[in-house]
Amino acid sequence: MKLYVKQMFDWNCYAYYAEDVDEAYWEYFKNDLWWQLGDGFIKTYDNVPDFEYCARNFARHGENAVKQQLKLIPAPWEKALTLLIPEMKRLDVDWYVHGSVALALWGIYVAPKDVNIIIPNESDFDKVRKHFYQQAIKPFERCDNWIMSGLGQTFLEAVIGFSFHNKELEPFDMNKLGKVVYQGETVYVSSLEMLRQDNERFNRPERVRQIEEFSRRTLYGEV
Repeated sequence: MKLYVKQMFDWNCYAYYAEDVDEAYWEYFKNDLWWQLGDGFIKTYDNVPDFEYCARNFARHGENAVKQQLKLIPAPWEKALTLLIPEMKRLDVDWYVHGSVALALWGIYVAPKDVNIIIPNESDFDKVRKHFYQQAIKPFERCDNWIMSGLGQTFLEAVIGFSFHNKELEPFDMNKLGKVVYQGETVYVSSLEMLRQDNERFNRPERVRQIEEFSRRTLYGEV
């Protein structure tokens, strides 16, 4: 599999290319909304502000990013989170960890392929974008009236995906979340019930079972 970037035509239009993709990995690219061309895929971005940074960063990190997400190589999520925490402290916005890294921080054995960060207050979108857009491999863009109000993705040793809640959930009550201490820092994480519901929604019965068993052991003081 070969990954690269091309600037298209004479305006701010770029394309990510993946060539010679094994059929076993086609579903990943389709789910990420790449267009299929034979045994390759293309993802285009037309007139996205500051996309030249994404193009540069994807050319540098895209191969590792995709291979980590396909679990062809391990994703060093601990290093990524360690690099991210001081950046978020400088930003001074509310945030929490979701997905498989949240499970790992709770103490549930999983092998995360990326780091999922949720910004609970939609009004922080511009602040977060301004801080991270030069490190992005996928642009920070608004997607109002969808499941989330905005998305973006950076690469700091591993893929870090940012999602922004919709405005109707603001202000968000951080007290409904869990807290863990990671390398001396208190980090907010999705509650076990939030994670259970999320994995149930995405039809991941093994993850649901792990969370329920961990919750029972915690309840009876076995952890």
